[in-house]
Amino acid sequence: MLYRILPLALALPLHAAESPACGDHCNHSHGSDSEILRDAEDEAWLQFHPHLSAAIAIGGSTSWKNLDLVPGGHAPLDDGFNLQGIEVGGMLGLGEHVSIFAEGNFFWDRYDGWDAELEEGYLSVDLPAGFSVRGGQFFAPFGIANELHLHSRTFVEPPISVIRLLGEDGLIVQGGELAWQIPSAPRRTTFRLGYGKGRDHSHGGARDRRNEFYYEALEELGGGHDDHDDHDDHDDDDHDDHDDHDDHDHDDEHGHAHGRAGNGGVYDADDAYLDDGFFFARLETAVCDGLGLNQVGLSFAGGRNGFDRNTWIVGADLSGTYTLGGLPAWWRAEAFYRYVEAIDQAGNRGHFDETGIYAMSELEFAEGWTTAIRGEWASGNRMVGHERRWRASANVGRLTQLGDYANLRTRLQYSLDDLGGYTTEHSIWLQFVLDFGH
Repeated sequence: MLYRILPLALALPLHAAESPACGDHCNHSHGSDSEILRDAEDEAWLQFHPHLSAAIAIGGSTSWKNLDLVPGGHAPLDDGFNLQGIEVGGMLGLGEHVSIFAEGNFFWDRYDGWDAELEEGYLSVDLPAGFSVRGGQFFAPFGIANELHLHSRTFVEPPISVIRLLGEDGLIVQGGELAWQIPSAPRRTTFRLGYGKGRDHSHGGARDRRNEFYYEALEELGGGHDDHDDHDDHDDDDHDDHDDHDDHDHDDEHGHAHGRAGNGGVYDADDAYLDDGFFFARLETAVCDGLGLNQVGLSFAGGRNGFDRNTWIVGADLSGTYTLGGLPAWWRAEAFYRYVEAIDQAGNRGHFDETGIYAMSELEFAEGWTTAIRGEWASGNRMVGHERRWRASANVGRLTQLGDYANLRTRLQYSLDDLGGYTTEHSIWLQFVLDFGH
């Protein structure tokens, strides 16, 4: 099925680009918080840049209670109204080289009611010779999509691979990081290395309540979840002997249901995430090859997981800009691979692995109007209750400037999900993102 969507997702970036937008972009990066301070017009020693945004999504899908659509990352859960999040935060600058950044998210849905979380809160310091350090809680620099806040996304939900392989809200680390912008590199090149532990993946009783709806869905579809308890008595000496990937093509013999994370598998999906202590590293460099490629990145993370064993994740990403018919556009693609050492509920040791990839592109076809497409594929693994998945999404968006530091983005999105090759689901969402601040 993958061959159907990758040509769609790659069509725009691989089209013969006219006058690729290269130039200064080759040496551009998101920059540190201190660089943002140096660019600000206000040269006061003490600076504060507040930020407030709110995102809602209205719509629904053919999936019963939307449980088959890999919820996570503040993706909408309910048919009808979804308050994906109200993000409140800001950056406090102490001179040119020291800054404090924090952002929290308040959200609501019909399943779980109100909830809140601290997404990021860290201290950043610029050092001589291109070095910088930061410590606290932050989105790990693993690829591109993992570091995006809700208000910065191009689609209503994050990629499937980010939710499945990195974390329900991405890979969020509580720890420290050392970054080095290599001065001798011909193009802007940055190396990052850090260590920490993962933020708690739970949202109170949210997972239990979602499971209740999940089992209701199984019963309505004529299934059940008695088989789920059979895994407790699994007496294989070692699941390492399983051919995990061949299981994808067999009938569902353990009550697997549409890839619902953590259900129907031998291993708990949440325990596969990085947890108590892990290292992470990233190398990214600017590129200007005249073909619309602007940046290449490699990412790595590895350490202890919820099974008290090891999880290893590697990723690669490409991004760039181009023009199509004189219209500006940008694209990016990411690939992920995860290897997990696990233990089932009977205490048997085993392992499994998963792969994911997505590609996307956005085109501004008129002032303030954009259209975007994205194709995704995830290998899944029955051992952890993940079915093989692919998704194609397309949206049309309108950006309305409400003032110097305020804007409203309206986005209408359609998504087609293929669930393990045995059923498809359709979703339509109308999203509004109101953004205030720097």
